[in-house]
Amino acid sequence: MREEDSLGQTLTADGTTIVTELETDLLKVDDQKMNKPFREWKEALKAYEEERGPIKFRRLVKDDDDAFDFLADEDIEVEVLGPILTRVGGTEGLKFLGTTEKGPRVGHHSLDEGRDSFKGKSASHTINGHSIVFRLSYGKFRFLFAGDLNEEAERDLMHAHEDGDLNLRSEVLKVPHHGSDDFYGGFIEAVSPLASVVSSGDENARKEYIHPRSTLIGALGRYSRVAEPLIFVTELVAFFETEGPVRPEFHRLKDGVAVVDEMGRAALDERAKKPFFAFSRTVYGQVKVRTDGERLLVCTDSGQADLKEAYAYRMEDATGEPVPEGVRQA
Repeated sequence: MREEDSLGQTLTADGTTIVTELETDLLKVDDQKMNKPFREWKEALKAYEEERGPIKFRRLVKDDDDAFDFLADEDIEVEVLGPILTRVGGTEGLKFLGTTEKGPRVGHHSLDEGRDSFKGKSASHTINGHSIVFRLSYGKFRFLFAGDLNEEAERDLMHAHEDGDLNLRSEVLKVPHHGSDDFYGGFIEAVSPLASVVSSGDENARKEYIHPRSTLIGALGRYSRVAEPLIFVTELVAFFETEGPVRPEFHRLKDGVAVVDEMGRAALDERAKKPFFAFSRTVYGQVKVRTDGERLLVCTDSGQADLKEAYAYRMEDATGEPVPEGVRQA
């Protein structure tokens, strides 16, 4: 199967291919058109509807800001910046994205702002590149959530930013794609973040992708708007302590209810009665970002309960730029 056939119907004209078979309600999609994860997702949605009632589905694209009108009473504004639809031959769809040139990143073509070099067609790049992108504003601070964007998609968003079709500038950037090296420096420069948060935590060696990449971290620092930018990575670091043999206290459940014998004792599954050798662990890495609209607090925990890393900023009215403030402890 060709890459362009894997995402449904497409249309090609003037060298551009768009995906036109765009779905809104997953429950109405034929199972034969879905892979196993999507079929499992569909089953989960069916079960939710049976228990909670009908689900309202909506496929979002740029300018569908009204989908978040329910937050207006809380003075929260959400702008949907992507995905951006492309028109080909009078038909709108999502542009089929290509693959980037191979590294090494140093001297990579992405450093040449006048050159776009994306070859062929890639279903995976198309899926990631058309992530929902939105900017949340509360008071004087803005947060940009960028999904799994890749370089080609970031270039398109940056061009729209330069043309005045949207505004990427934000104080906090949720970094795309866990810190992948498939990024564009001009996009980060348009955002010009004060604080960047990389959600990255490798489960095992097989799923280790070197996230975040060192070049990405360098770009986040270079294109920040402040002299000492904040760059947080949520790598979960674990401290293990040996507990030794432990006898479990798990109750055997039937239909979600513990089984109780004639003496009123909860029965244990035979497998759960055997002791096992246990370890306990302390994990940290969660990044917390808080604002009351006037001040911004960014902090994270450490492996020690009484040790945290925290920074506070307020927005300077005269310049409209964030300036550091002391962190007040309760």
